[in-house]
Amino acid sequence: MWTGYSMADFGNILDVMTKTKNSSGFASAANKFRSLLGQWQRFLPLGLAFGLPQILRAENHVDYRYEYYAEENNRMTIETHSVYFEQKLSDALVAKGEMIYDGISGASPSGFYRFNGQVLTSSVHDIRRAGNLALDWKFGPNTLTPGFAYSKENDYESYGISLNDAFEFNDKNTIVQLGASHNFDSVLDSISNSPRTQQDKTSTDIIIGISQLLSPKTILAANFTFGNDSGYLNDPYRVIEYLPPGFFFGIPADDNRPAHRNKEILLTSLTHFIEPLNASIEGSYRFYHDSYGIYANTLGLTWHQWLGAHLIVEPMFRFYEQNAASFYYPGIVQGNLTSQFYSADYRLSEFYSLDYGLQATVIFTDHLRVTGGYHRYQMNGLDATPAAMYPTANILTIGLSISW
Repeated sequence: MWTGYSMADFGNILDVMTKTKNSSGFASAANKFRSLLGQWQRFLPLGLAFGLPQILRAENHVDYRYEYYAEENNRMTIETHSVYFEQKLSDALVAKGEMIYDGISGASPSGFYRFNGQVLTSSVHDIRRAGNLALDWKFGPNTLTPGFAYSKENDYESYGISLNDAFEFNDKNTIVQLGASHNFDSVLDSISNSPRTQQDKTSTDIIIGISQLLSPKTILAANFTFGNDSGYLNDPYRVIEYLPPGFFFGIPADDNRPAHRNKEILLTSLTHFIEPLNASIEGSYRFYHDSYGIYANTLGLTWHQWLGAHLIVEPMFRFYEQNAASFYYPGIVQGNLTSQFYSADYRLSEFYSLDYGLQATVIFTDHLRVTGGYHRYQMNGLDATPAAMYPTANILTIGLSISW
């Protein structure tokens, strides 16, 4: 189960690829609009992100991407292979899909400590196989996109459905999006149980958004997502240190979180094309809140620079910060465990993270391009959580895109 890392963590290493060499007027704005839709996908749940209609489509294409994520100090290593395709079936229909193969291995902090303060880790080895299918159906000013997603791991299985509608008006300068997704998940419970049993989890997300072409060179987008998770929300690989009455040392106790979580997410993005530099700048802000008591803010900045007719260079920087969940305990928990929620998962602590890197895309022909990039990701604690809990990772990516 991929419990060691949140989508927020991995969202930091995704990229936006520019699709056209035309850098003037509305053609350039359309290009940046596609980039903006890609930016939305970084923060949306899987069902909603995959269901986003490609209102301004490029040509049919297939993309391969390899990603290598490696944490320092012999922590987690993740290798991801993904293939994405998009194929026009008719003037009104476009099919798109993705296949993903992930391999994870290494050690992740369990939340428990030795007497000398050393952080104990849990060994994790798993493989995830996932797939998505969606269909863009264009009728009048609407683009309706039903989607299906499936993911399978050793101890986690997920089915997802989604439905999105995008409505164009104002001479196609404005697009309003409405969407919903629902996931049906099954997860094995705590590794301390023998045998482990299957537990259910469901997730529902609803999105409303708008994209506005402010000028031929500037696009503003904003969307709001409300989500609800219910069922088994504990991390089966996490424990806390519990001090029972009369004991002089702590013992491990399973992670115990509320069985319901509501979340609200607001994402805004502004993209502006700078014609004298043949470049665009993209800034974004994301606000997050959930019923765990977490408030989070994300600021992002990306520069898309054309160098000649065959090279795009894209440096980026992202800053993220959050406060701790109301039931997060970085130390020893005392009292009656049955009457309280508790977790020592460092991802629920108060921390900030930095993500910065560079991506380059080489355009060999109108139908072939290659992308490579490097990101560095750093988490830093802001409370009593030991610094050894937080990872620092290096991320390498390479990609190949073929269009026809």
